[in-house]
Amino acid sequence: MLEALQGEGGIIPGDPEYFAVARKLADESGGLLICDEVQVGMGRSGSMWGFENLGVEPDVFTSAKALGGGVPIGAMCARGEAASVFGPGDHASTYGGNPLACSAGLAVAQYFSDHD
Repeated sequence: MLEALQGEGGIIPGDPEYFAVARKLADESGGLLICDEVQVGMGRSGSMWGFENLGVEPDVFTSAKALGGGVPIGAMCARGEAASVFGPGDHASTYGGNPLACSAGLAVAQYFSDHD
């Protein structure tokens, strides 16, 4: 799991070459490239997702914090084969299914959609 921009040890942007090598290694080995977008996702890095600044597309990424506009919520997004690992009810979350948090997440997503 990689962060597109590390915030805890200083503001340290990811290196596009490093992420490209990580993508290549994941592809060659059958592994997954997973990005942590909890701190930099939802427009906090200038792009919707921090990995977009690095020219890679992860198989899985996580999101939280800004996703709910201040309301606690978390999400995991996946594509390709990684998206078929979980089915409805397979995985639980401490924030999962909360109607308030889900409504907040939808409102934030709608705002971004309306203000592209």
